[in-house]
Amino acid sequence: MTAIVNPVRPLNPPYYHREYSNDVDRPHEQPSNIYKRVTLVALPFLSLYKPLGLPISLGMGAARVYTSANQLISDIQSGDCKKISFDLLQTTIAVIALASTIFAHPIGMIVTTSQDIIFELSDLVQSLQKGDLEASLISLTKIINNAFYLALICRGGLELSIVSFAMQAITLVISSRDEFKKGHILEGCGNLLMAAVRVNQGYSQFKLLQRQWEIEEAIKRIVVGELHKKWQFPSDHLPVGIEVDGVKIISWNVLNNAYMEWVTTKDSQGLNGSMISDLDKVVKPNGLTQRDLIVVDMVASMMNSGQVVALQECGVPFLEALQERLPSHWQMVKSFETPRTDQDVILFDKSRLAYRPDQSGVTKDSYPSVPNRPIQNALFSRIGEGHGRDLRVINAHIPGDPALPVREEFAKYIHDIHRDDQVTVALGDNNFERDEMILAYERMGFSEFSLHSPWKTNIDPYGKHSKAIDHLFVAGGDFSRDLTTDEVLQNGNLRETIALLNGVV
Repeated sequence: MTAIVNPVRPLNPPYYHREYSNDVDRPHEQPSNIYKRVTLVALPFLSLYKPLGLPISLGMGAARVYTSANQLISDIQSGDCKKISFDLLQTTIAVIALASTIFAHPIGMIVTTSQDIIFELSDLVQSLQKGDLEASLISLTKIINNAFYLALICRGGLELSIVSFAMQAITLVISSRDEFKKGHILEGCGNLLMAAVRVNQGYSQFKLLQRQWEIEEAIKRIVVGELHKKWQFPSDHLPVGIEVDGVKIISWNVLNNAYMEWVTTKDSQGLNGSMISDLDKVVKPNGLTQRDLIVVDMVASMMNSGQVVALQECGVPFLEALQERLPSHWQMVKSFETPRTDQDVILFDKSRLAYRPDQSGVTKDSYPSVPNRPIQNALFSRIGEGHGRDLRVINAHIPGDPALPVREEFAKYIHDIHRDDQVTVALGDNNFERDEMILAYERMGFSEFSLHSPWKTNIDPYGKHSKAIDHLFVAGGDFSRDLTTDEVLQNGNLRETIALLNGVV
């Protein structure tokens, strides 16, 4: 379950739009200069490259001030008081729009779009007075189109974005028909082509909305009750995985034997009598259990399909057994080299990734509310043809106390350490649901990212409902997708256990 999170935020519309004709020819007249005509047709296409939005706003905003001022001077010379008042107002608004653009581009867009609506209202009144119904229709569609765009800037949202794109396409088709009727082939073709672009952009937004609907449906709360022997998986968490820019990464909380009493004695999740407790039998003097051996086998299977495997809640006996099973081209990076009762580790394929210890390590001060809680940070360079950007993997077990600001503290750490020239993947047992983590990342400054929550992974100890709390955050990646169940783990009842968490018994 993944999609780009919050792709349409307030004051950050997914496309750039303004009525360019209002910048250069008020009242509207067909420009006779071929260069001006080509420029007016080209500008909407140039604005498709989002970084050009601000330069275009500044340039065309200055042109609008000049055009409005010239019209005002002409009105003063003609002595038309009614027009003087209107054009004085429009010149003032144009100056405010240009100044706002300099200091806060989105505010400048709001002022400019509002002025475009005023211009079109004026044109609509004039067309109605003349009885020109076709011109009235064009002005009306432009008013509605600009109104939706203004609402999109102010409120954001995928739904409003889709409606705005649709209105853009309708307006452009109507304008194209009008231009063709007037014999303006260049403008007609330009509007028609831009309408096709807007339809394609709107369809992309609709696919994102569909994906969000699918996610919302998939993460609905389902009470599964106490599963006990029905749970035939060796941990109380399920593994999850993604592929990002060609690298497959798997994350799993394997359940530390030190916390087994929560399953057996306390039975907090209703899993006593499951595979977890049945296999909790010591088989070696160091405390290794039958369950540890099963988990090691599963991790070995994961290394066959992935290039990075991040684990949480690893005990000493388990890590010793896992180290013995590591292939020669794999390496283990631990949170701490000295033995610890519980720690996180990252396994990686040395033939695909080169570990950068000089820029990696463990931080223990990123949770001010939970001192000494570690976060593992590993930076890798790509090996082989094509290389690619460096990959930073943050492996963490976020404290689960909802009364503490741990989500925001973790998200702030990720925001502070992320670099634009790297791909950052933050994963692990997050202990909080998808919407809670999304909110935390947004509050800490991320505006666009992906949060992968492929399936439900755990059972709430209080409500006995299934929940997805093992997530994979991605910033800076060109492409990321959820791994399928078989890509994460080929053997081990993963698919069947997911079905249990979805209420399919």
